[in-house]
Amino acid sequence: MRIRKEWKPWDPTVDFKKVPGTMGVYEIADEQHACIYIGYAGGTSPHGLRGELYRIFGMPPGSEHWNWSHPQPDGIAPELKQRARYYRLEENSNAYSRWVECLTRYREDYDDVPAMNHDARAPRVPYLGRYHWKSEGI
Repeated sequence: MRIRKEWKPWDPTVDFKKVPGTMGVYEIADEQHACIYIGYAGGTSPHGLRGELYRIFGMPPGSEHWNWSHPQPDGIAPELKQRARYYRLEENSNAYSRWVECLTRYREDYDDVPAMNHDARAPRVPYLGRYHWKSEGI
């Protein structure tokens, strides 16, 4: 139930059209590939996953002439922006439910949600159930 894709380093020069503008979930990792934040792009997220990732990693060089921006660019903790180096994502039309699953799985494996999900600017962590088993390799 975890996002199983490989971590990708953020490349600020990536063609923005290659970052999905759809709903889904994503994880952000630090330099040691440790997950520090689990987020989601739901139906009210402008520009979907693309907008959420650009909020965290910053807009690419040359984007000052683009005609779109996120309406809440400051809704991300500065510490998350500083520590973020890698990401992985999963496109999913049930983004909120999948986000709850990812948080629940993470909490089951590590006894808490990622550190940056506790920040007051992050979406409030909902009630999380229990699976009563840990993932293999944890």
